[in-house]
Amino acid sequence: MESAGEKKGRLQMRQGCRLIQILLILGAMLLGPPALAADKVLRLGTLPVVSSRAAYEIYQPLMESLEKGLALSSVQLETPPNFRGMYQRIQENGFDLLISPPHIARLAQKRLGWHPLVMFLPEHQAILLAREADGPANLDALRGSTIAVLDNNALVAIVMMDALAKRGLQMGRDFKVIETRSYDSSQIALTQGVAQAMVFRSQGFIDSNARNQLKILLQAGVLPGYVVIASPGTNKLELQRLRTQLLAFGKTPEATPFFQKLGYDSLSTATEEAMRRLDPYLATTEAKLK
Repeated sequence: MESAGEKKGRLQMRQGCRLIQILLILGAMLLGPPALAADKVLRLGTLPVVSSRAAYEIYQPLMESLEKGLALSSVQLETPPNFRGMYQRIQENGFDLLISPPHIARLAQKRLGWHPLVMFLPEHQAILLAREADGPANLDALRGSTIAVLDNNALVAIVMMDALAKRGLQMGRDFKVIETRSYDSSQIALTQGVAQAMVFRSQGFIDSNARNQLKILLQAGVLPGYVVIASPGTNKLELQRLRTQLLAFGKTPEATPFFQKLGYDSLSTATEEAMRRLDPYLATTEAKLK
């Protein structure tokens, strides 16, 4: 016959096993499913600012670093057609990882629970460029002209249109805007005379020879760098792995030409303080993307 002490010991063992089971369940709920398993195909989204072919050439070093460093099956690069299409894919969780324009990254974080990981440095300005030889001499000469922009929903375009409005130049009234869908196409529109000016970033995407043939009509605002964001379902452990791998890539020799093509020179952790600076653009961004 079992003694009282033996019964008590058996009860304590059963309770201990049950406690371990509960802790394991809670741990699994906290961490979530393994987002980056060894056979995982990582869907990496990029900004729609260059052609798909150019995007692949630019981002290939990063893709290889992620695939090797995280032991992934492969990294699949996806470039949406425009900024509205990008945000629609964000709403559908169509990416695992996205290199996002900063204002859309903040919107995705605040409204949909995406996770900012790293931010590109340094910051840029929005600039309005014209042909040096025969372009408009000043802002007043822009009246009745056409300005090429990558996308009306791009932060560089939002900042520049606001700056022009503050100087008495209204889109639709004083000048026309055409969307070109890539920086290369904006440059072609300017070169061929389809547009008399184009909105650009202060660094990246234009080679020095082409830049020497252009002049700056206006510089405006401050543009925080691109932000790499992870989908809402990514668990805490995988978020840390992704951030660590991205920061490690930024310190490799392969990252140098990668940064140069994009007009940046490093990566840093995307802090809440840095992301909060984008809040003034939230309402405008959300309204434009509807």
